[in-house]
Amino acid sequence: MPAAPLFDVHDPASDRTVGALLGAPAAAALVGAPTALTTSFTDPGHGPARLLRTALTDLAATPHPPRPPVDPIAHAWARALRTLARTGQTPPPAPALEHTPPRHPLGASWRALTRTPHPAHDPARGSFACTHLVDAVWAASTAAGDEAALYTGALAAARWGASALPLQALRRLSETTSPHTLTVTALTTARGPHPTAWPEHPVLADEPRRLPPFAVPHPLDEKVLLGNLDHLRAHPHTVDAVVSLCRTHPSDAPHLPDADWVRVWLHDRAGANTNLHFTLEEAAGAVAALRSEGKRVLLHCWAGASRTPAVAARYAVAALGAPPLPTLAAMIRTVGGHLDNPSLSRAAAQLSGTDLPDPAATLFPDGVPPRRTELPAPHITG
Repeated sequence: MPAAPLFDVHDPASDRTVGALLGAPAAAALVGAPTALTTSFTDPGHGPARLLRTALTDLAATPHPPRPPVDPIAHAWARALRTLARTGQTPPPAPALEHTPPRHPLGASWRALTRTPHPAHDPARGSFACTHLVDAVWAASTAAGDEAALYTGALAAARWGASALPLQALRRLSETTSPHTLTVTALTTARGPHPTAWPEHPVLADEPRRLPPFAVPHPLDEKVLLGNLDHLRAHPHTVDAVVSLCRTHPSDAPHLPDADWVRVWLHDRAGANTNLHFTLEEAAGAVAALRSEGKRVLLHCWAGASRTPAVAARYAVAALGAPPLPTLAAMIRTVGGHLDNPSLSRAAAQLSGTDLPDPAATLFPDGVPPRRTELPAPHITG
């Protein structure tokens, strides 16, 4: 039997697949569920964890889960999770889940997912459609308790993606469970093992795709460094905490406590980020939270040229009161960056209520400044 095709990690299906495994423990962090309950959703020796993995097994090959659970309610729930991860769309009505007793955790999770209203998507007002995930988790918790909340977290994160999970919840989760380990499990379960590819292998770790280490102080907060992944790899002890905007591997900074390493699901490719505004806002908020703890922070992506200035600008606007458009331009100049992916700057501006249809013309009317000489062609991203 041929192996399942390798997912493109930039495809939103990968985001949703990882969300399906991270959603339950992240929901546990949100509602303060007991550690033993969280473990039952992450340790494959427990029933909930096995149910999640059954739903995701060989996800790219067939819409139907292999070896479906015998219990009809569990079977219906696994099919719902699988459909959400594959398509990002709410599955058809599931009577087996809809008509369970009120406190049945699987049925309650389905009802919370399908009956909780979706917030309006209005980034300028701080409203994001994907926060339906958090609303649904709390609705399930109120209606049927912690276990239902965790099942809801899995369903809702399979619908919206790991990029819709609050970073503060993931940070609390990382104190006891490695998000990277769950990411590996999710993608290898869904597509099969690929030891030379991320997340099993570090991204762009070999010559000639390495870049010279790069970091400069944020112009408005010298305790925030703006840099690239190779600065993290080469000079890990220059900071106390890290916000990573690209794919990373534990070997990139083995000394960092997981709770001080915030890893953001964000791609430098137009159309690849399902929850772009929310993700930028959360990343900027993570920088602000770490700084409020007195930490010196590295904010970085692979090259430190596109994602990094967008989040650095949003941090300066939201936390330091800086003006949006001049700050965006200043951050790009500071890192010697570029506008190869203008969707990032547009989204950062929209969070401040400013439309930016042509970032290059508006931010740099005299011409976009030259990029750092070592930066690669636009199609190579981490």
